[in-house]
Amino acid sequence: MDTTVIAEIVSAVALSVAAGTGVWALIYASKQLKHAREAERVKHLVEFNREFDSEPMTKWRKIVAEQRLKGADPDESQRLLDFFETIGLLVRRGYLDEYDVWSTFSYWMFNIYADFREDIEQMQRDDKNYYLDSCELLERLREIEHEMGSRDDRPSREEIRDFWEEEMKVVPGSPMKKRKRVKGKSTGKSLAEPSRAV
Repeated sequence: MDTTVIAEIVSAVALSVAAGTGVWALIYASKQLKHAREAERVKHLVEFNREFDSEPMTKWRKIVAEQRLKGADPDESQRLLDFFETIGLLVRRGYLDEYDVWSTFSYWMFNIYADFREDIEQMQRDDKNYYLDSCELLERLREIEHEMGSRDDRPSREEIRDFWEEEMKVVPGSPMKKRKRVKGKSTGKSLAEPSRAV
């Protein structure tokens, strides 16, 4: 065999090995980046979960609950809505996974947004971008809720009242409830403010 042919074969094999190694390195790097991104999403979710279950957020949740049960519109409700607007923004930008957010925060979003729906709609009549990210996320969470075989996405007035009564008992660091109470376990009371539509 001619040395030129041998050199060409060796060169072709070396080039193939280098190309294969390059492809393998790209696939490996891609998997590592995907894993790192997923880990960052979980880290963000844990941080928001911790914030939601700590002071001052638990204090604001209690204040809003107390005021809503009295029929008032507390200023602190903006803090809750702003919190979920940030969550919506981060989901839209890919920093949080919508299924993780559904699993962690949908119970609160469904109840809070149902109770403040009229207020949010009024704000959006003045500026359509007001709470846009959180409202778009809410619609996606409703779709996920239905995909998962549940229909807890549109709480009744009684369920919203039960929700606020539970929020009155929130203690920083206590386990977070993920779902509404089983039917038949509610108080049977209606919201104090009859003008609120769900």
